Amino acid sequence: MYLKNAWYVAGWENHLDDGLLARTICEEPIVFFRGESGEVGALEDRCCHRSAPLSVGRVRGDEIECGYHGLRFDREGKCTKIPTQKLVPPDACIRSYPVVIKNRWIWIWMGIQEHADEALIPDYYFLDSDEWANIDDYFHVKCNYQSYIDIQLDQTHSPYVHPKTLGNSAKLRVRPTVVREDCTLKCERLFPNDEPPPLWAKAANIKGKGDSWNRWVYTPPATIMFDVGAAQAGTGALEGNREHGITVHNAHAITPETKTTTHHFWSNARDFGLDDTSVQKELGIIREVFREDVAICEAQQVRINQFPDAQHIDVAMDHPTIQARKLLSKLIENEH
Repeated sequence: MYLKNAWYVAGWENHLDDGLLARTICEEPIVFFRGESGEVGALEDRCCHRSAPLSVGRVRGDEIECGYHGLRFDREGKCTKIPTQKLVPPDACIRSYPVVIKNRWIWIWMGIQEHADEALIPDYYFLDSDEWANIDDYFHVKCNYQSYIDIQLDQTHSPYVHPKTLGNSAKLRVRPTVVREDCTLKCERLFPNDEPPPLWAKAANIKGKGDSWNRWVYTPPATIMFDVGAAQAGTGALEGNREHGITVHNAHAITPETKTTTHHFWSNARDFGLDDTSVQKELGIIREVFREDVAICEAQQVRINQFPDAQHIDVAMDHPTIQARKLLSKLIENEH
């Protein structure tokens, strides 16, 4: 089941550069389009005439034209033109969805239109700020979206899935602090005077021991913001003075496509080396980090499909992911 009265990310804004974008979200086929005015529409990807997908049509002005018989629809889903006749039946319409562009992401509300509140969209300001440099991408992942959320929130997998990049045995020793605030979940791990992850140690030019931190905020159903970084040990970074370290914000939008496929839109944003191409190239390894996540989750999904009734055990390290699943399950339960 999915939480419907919620905002999901459907893509990066530049995914609309060609005018049309087809996405399946929560098992619903949707077409996004940007017209001459610059306004974005989101409609059920099905013409009400003969069910041809509108995503194989074209944009005409501020409307979308079906590629089968030329019927046109506005952003509200109302048919405005049928080429072979003057009158348009009043029931010639399809479902429309509230859609917003914020921080370069395309956000869509999947539930009751009247309940759509833009104030509920998290502010990932660093995605479109001149004070941050970003590495962005999109992955199509063949696994359930909750399993993919799990691996982003579970940092204890790093020494095993990412041994040469983010791997750090310190993550296994430090118990996270997990706090629920309203409808979000927050987690913090601090690693004082310890060996920092190799990627951060190199970026921050740390000699010997370092202080590093890993904080995240999960906003159900499917967005996560990480605040991570490292500094030379004893320079005050864990108390708030990050002058001698580096800070990285990771934004993850993990949008369910079907029960076993997921859209992953992500960005790695940094506050250092903004115009340094060597830093950009060095941190490009983050793509490999996330591809490693994809590989293990897709392999996991194959076994889940083969053993759908298998029981899973919980262990102490699962505390953050269990809390996240409980929070989402409660919201879905309340919706129904």
